Amino acid sequence: MYREFAAAAIFLVAMAAVITRPRRLNESIAAALGGLAMLVFGVLRPDQALAALASEWNLFLFFLGLMLISGLADAAGFFDAAGALAVAAARGSGRLLLLTVFLAGAAITTFLSNDATALILTPVVYSVTARLRLPPLPYLFATTFVADTASMTLPVSNPINILISDRIALNLGMYAGHLLAASLVAIALNAALFLVVFRGELGRRFQADWRTVLIEAVPNRRLFRLTCAGLAVIAAAYLAASAGRLPLGSVAVGGAALLAVLALITRSLRPARVRDHVSLSLLLYVAGLLVLVRGIEEAGLTAAVVGWLAGLARGQVSAVVAGLVGAAIGANLINNVPATLVLLSGASSGPLEAQLRLPFLMGALAGADLGPNLTPVGSLSTMLWLVIVRRHGVQVSNLDYLKLGAIVTPALLLTAGLVIATTFQP
Repeated sequence: MYREFAAAAIFLVAMAAVITRPRRLNESIAAALGGLAMLVFGVLRPDQALAALASEWNLFLFFLGLMLISGLADAAGFFDAAGALAVAAARGSGRLLLLTVFLAGAAITTFLSNDATALILTPVVYSVTARLRLPPLPYLFATTFVADTASMTLPVSNPINILISDRIALNLGMYAGHLLAASLVAIALNAALFLVVFRGELGRRFQADWRTVLIEAVPNRRLFRLTCAGLAVIAAAYLAASAGRLPLGSVAVGGAALLAVLALITRSLRPARVRDHVSLSLLLYVAGLLVLVRGIEEAGLTAAVVGWLAGLARGQVSAVVAGLVGAAIGANLINNVPATLVLLSGASSGPLEAQLRLPFLMGALAGADLGPNLTPVGSLSTMLWLVIVRRHGVQVSNLDYLKLGAIVTPALLLTAGLVIATTFQP
């Protein structure tokens, strides 16, 4: 009884600290201290904690490679150039500009993950709207919402997808068969809802000399062209690795090495700018969460949570719904990464019937990817976005976010859930 109580108390306190950040405590420190507490209070042995970390080596490599790829592409002017091209494609229309932000965000999220979209596209969109003297909030909100909405598209679009795909050996064909259509429908619906919600702020037209912006964004044209080619190779490698069930972390690190070599060839490697994108605190955050979840798993609590949800799953369709609702609620209570880890652990060790495991986890993946659009604490990418927009002087309260999330997120979850459920129909 002591072990269960200690594990639950440590986990809840750590998650509360991650979300509320008392005294500006960094969420990575809060998660790491929680993981350490699992060892200090005897919930976990050191070898169990090390095993939890070692088992997710692919996830750590993916994060590291992703950060390096993002930094190298940013240093080559890729994202600033994307912003300039978005302005050109909008042809002076605020509505078209919003749609191009959605398209750019969906593309970046699909191949570089939702965290990359939050970190890189957000400042680009703010800079574009400030230069064009447009109201920034519709476009900034589009950036963070599409980061989560499009994060279901491919296994590489969200680290959560990699967690689930690795654990159940899900290849690209199976993944796309259950989730790709739902992701595309959700992206289109999200964009349509934004056009309605922000219709009063999108009517303004603008003029912009996008060619000048594009020239300024690309300091070295040869490096830019080579980087674009390198990113295309990386995207193809991601797809091939997903199809062959190969570790995506190795592809990410290899892709970063490729872009670094291209920068060296052109004598344009900018280590300082790349270093700005590498966050060791993110790796510490993930490590802390893995140990925390292993602690409540060893105490039998994850199986209990999924056991309750399993009681709602009478068939494959209801299993999708149970996973979707459970992950969406969990994401907004304790963040989507720990919520996914809890459900994944419980699905492996709990009473869920074998034939219901896949539909349950596909629903859980959708809930963990789309559900965080409800509140600003649902995903790491949204938390990063909030820090960035406030750093630029744009004030977004939790209530502002919740009001918009309450309009958009239920519709996305319902629609995606229905599409996913049809893939399990006999």
